[in-house]
Amino acid sequence: MIQPIELKQELLMQVHNGVSTTTKVWEILTASRDGNLQRVQELVQKCPGLIYAQYNYTPPVHLAVREGHAPLVEYLLNEGALDPAYRIYPFLDNLLTIAQDRENTTIASLLQQYLSDLSRCRFRGDNGGIHYNRSKQEQDFENAVDKEDLDTTAQLLKDNPALALDETFFWSEGILMMPAKENNQAMMQLLMSYGAKVPDVLKWTQFYYFERYDSAVFLMEHGMNPDVMNWHHVTLLHDMAQKGALEKAALLLKHGAQLDPIDEEYQSTPLGMAARWGHEDMVNFLLKQGADPNKAGASWATPLAWAKKKGHTAIESMLRRAGAA
Repeated sequence: MIQPIELKQELLMQVHNGVSTTTKVWEILTASRDGNLQRVQELVQKCPGLIYAQYNYTPPVHLAVREGHAPLVEYLLNEGALDPAYRIYPFLDNLLTIAQDRENTTIASLLQQYLSDLSRCRFRGDNGGIHYNRSKQEQDFENAVDKEDLDTTAQLLKDNPALALDETFFWSEGILMMPAKENNQAMMQLLMSYGAKVPDVLKWTQFYYFERYDSAVFLMEHGMNPDVMNWHHVTLLHDMAQKGALEKAALLLKHGAQLDPIDEEYQSTPLGMAARWGHEDMVNFLLKQGADPNKAGASWATPLAWAKKKGHTAIESMLRRAGAA
């Protein structure tokens, strides 16, 4: 996982029924990823709310399931630390599907037992709000950009040019996020003239920076990294492949995006994502661009494995003709 910029700072952060800090939330998430049961228990003993602490809708049990740490999963489930309605963000799979995809029968069984008795659940809903210690000028700047007030934004930047360089604005998605969503090119050009750029690690790229094609083109032509990714190494090309967004995938590749990166959530390339979600046109497009039909981070995550597992027979045939084995 990549440590996001806001979790490198010591900021107050909402956890279940209380407050902790961004660094402690990062610590319990990494301990959960690593299967460090002892450290998780130590952190929870000091701050009970950490057992269900979320960053970008992701609680500890998500990472424990994903990485196959059965003893830690059992501990977290015994403490009721899974909302039965939980779906991973942004792909919306439940944790039972994640365990089954990875062929982890022990964890799948633990989850099935838990979900069969909903009285075991002690935590529900979202948390994870971060308190940014903004000065009055910083608040005014963020508000001016959000309201598309070009004149006020220009004056504030003239008074303090460094405002454009702070990547923690707009929930640490960067000050260009809202202008990109609205395709306000005048605002984006003003901010960029003071050094603002799209951060390389983001949570919601596809929903803001790449929601509109015209805005995406502008950003690509003005230096946005085509390999922007989230903290799980899910690149923007992964997202476009998973959604079947051909035009935006082509735009990324035109500007030099890596064709076969592997993410952590599904251990897959963009081709693997397209195969898993059944996007025949995207699979055909990526193969024509030279995507490797056999590349994956695990044997259960190859494009062919996904096509077979999810019943996409046409894609399975397509991949075999391309050399998938």
